[in-house]
Amino acid sequence: MELNEALCLRRWMPLSQIGKTAEPVFQGFFRLGANIYARTQVYNKNLELNDPLAPFLTAVYWATSLAALKRAFLNDESPVDTFGVMPPKELLIGTSGLYSELLAQIPKSGNRIYERAEYSNKGLFQFKELNIDGVKYLFFNNKNNVNECVSIIEFSLITSQK
Repeated sequence: MELNEALCLRRWMPLSQIGKTAEPVFQGFFRLGANIYARTQVYNKNLELNDPLAPFLTAVYWATSLAALKRAFLNDESPVDTFGVMPPKELLIGTSGLYSELLAQIPKSGNRIYERAEYSNKGLFQFKELNIDGVKYLFFNNKNNVNECVSIIEFSLITSQK
């Protein structure tokens, strides 16, 4: 599956409707194509289990690697090599994907949290996240490295459903 096809999924959809290209990679996550992944859940939008169309897509991700997803969502503490793979330009909102450039895109007013960090249950740094217009940009360096490039970009499908 190409990125543009994955982004068109911005609605509640059973995984089975995207074709046979989805490959399971770990609990609830599927590879849709090169560096494109999806997260699923077993209940439908009415929170009902045992729907014959399950599982349902909840988010689409661009990621530098499967290892990056495992670090972010399985609290895997292994280091992740994030060099050499660049996100598609259409995901970078006019930037080159650097932390400093994406940080500058965050609105300067309002009371929403646009920047946060996540830690494992052992208290170890996992990633920092920028949330810009509902799109999440994840970075793995716990230092304020303005030249760090994004490792994961997440599009929630649940919040965009109609």
